[in-house]
Amino acid sequence: MCYYTVMEDDIFLQLSNLLNDDSPSAGTGGFSREYGGAEDSTMFAYDSMVSPDIKPKKSGSGRRNIVVIDDDFSTLDLMKIYLQRDFDVEVFDNPKNAIFFLNGTVPDLIFIDCYLNVMSTKRVLDIIRTYKELANTPIVYLAEPSEQAAIESKLPPDVSDIISRPVSRADLQQILDKFIKDDADGVTGGSEPVI
Repeated sequence: MCYYTVMEDDIFLQLSNLLNDDSPSAGTGGFSREYGGAEDSTMFAYDSMVSPDIKPKKSGSGRRNIVVIDDDFSTLDLMKIYLQRDFDVEVFDNPKNAIFFLNGTVPDLIFIDCYLNVMSTKRVLDIIRTYKELANTPIVYLAEPSEQAAIESKLPPDVSDIISRPVSRADLQQILDKFIKDDADGVTGGSEPVI
């Protein structure tokens, strides 16, 4: 049996209210278990998702964690193919599920679509930045080449960089080299090229 403190309940309610405050006109899109579950998934089922204190979660292999949030399945597949050899990669087509995942994990890098359908990207960024442990996590926008110039000129302060879709291996390697550094404890992530 798990007993929650008042503070934990407050955080849980705040997150629930933030996530359930979407406008009814928001698109539902297609959801699958492979990309973070269904829209009505059991996101409230696990006690670990409610904990207000985020602790960096490393896999047993010591690999770096990367989160990709995009409603385009081909981009999610491509990013996973490019990254899964050297990183622990979590992909989400539903930003709500990504937010709950991030409540228990501190990734080394987050890629996010600059125009999400289910929930606005600005809102997702606002929620992510409420987690103090994620304050220094680099966030990279995924954008169409036709949108990239316009977005670069007004890049939000929470966003570290932008990469165009479809993502090329060379562009992805530049982002990894820029944001994922080797730690003194021997954990590596971006030292070997993804090419």
